[in-house]
Amino acid sequence: MTFILGKLLWALVQPGNLLLLALLGGFLLLLGSRGRRGRMLIGLAAIGFLVFAAAPVGPAMLLVLEQRFPRPPTLPDRIDGILVLGGAVDPGLSLAYRETVFNSSVARVLGGIALARRYPEAKLALVGGEGEMFPIGFAEARATSSFVLEQGIAATRIILEERSRSTHENAVFARKLIRPGPAETWILVTSAFHMPRAVASFRAVDWPAIPYPVDFKVDPSTVWRANFNLIEGLGTVTIAGKEWAGLVGYRLRGWTEEFFPSPAAGTR
Repeated sequence: MTFILGKLLWALVQPGNLLLLALLGGFLLLLGSRGRRGRMLIGLAAIGFLVFAAAPVGPAMLLVLEQRFPRPPTLPDRIDGILVLGGAVDPGLSLAYRETVFNSSVARVLGGIALARRYPEAKLALVGGEGEMFPIGFAEARATSSFVLEQGIAATRIILEERSRSTHENAVFARKLIRPGPAETWILVTSAFHMPRAVASFRAVDWPAIPYPVDFKVDPSTVWRANFNLIEGLGTVTIAGKEWAGLVGYRLRGWTEEFFPSPAAGTR
């Protein structure tokens, strides 16, 4: 129930939908007897669209997230396993076309495969069930595994966690399935903007894996550059807004012990 409520709430308050609702509400008020309030709502919506189109609000919010956990300059000589979080595959399209269909976060999977080749003795855990509101019975980890096998990673090395529907559940269910020992070293692979929430979630279940961010979205050298592009602006602010909201929500629910985890805390 918490998962569904979270999905519904985010669908309501994400920036693009919120501005659209304001625009629609203003139009409806114009048709009635409250024209002044209607014009105010339409004006606010127009200003909001302009800000997201012209100002680097989303990129700036994303940059803070992406730079929180830089990729480690060196990695251990030996690791026990690699955790690749879901979010890179469309299970519905993969099921429909009988092949792995990726989205723009495919670097999560590619990064995991690269590490698996670097560490041939390590396990590769594909973590993720179905993150959509209406499940279709085909977990993302299962959809991803077909591609990973095609890339030459042995099936005996692959661990599939297919129950989780959120980052919190990624950590909880993966830990229950894998049961890592206290001396084991694992690498955590996910998008750079998603790494703070992922790290906080795994630390909360006492699994301080090494953060290995991939799938960077923002160029630090151009983040403040004006770019009049409404679709891009809304896209970046939506991604960033969801992550910041997730950090707040997870902390309030007690799923994490820190709002914005530090790279220095809990590392091996």
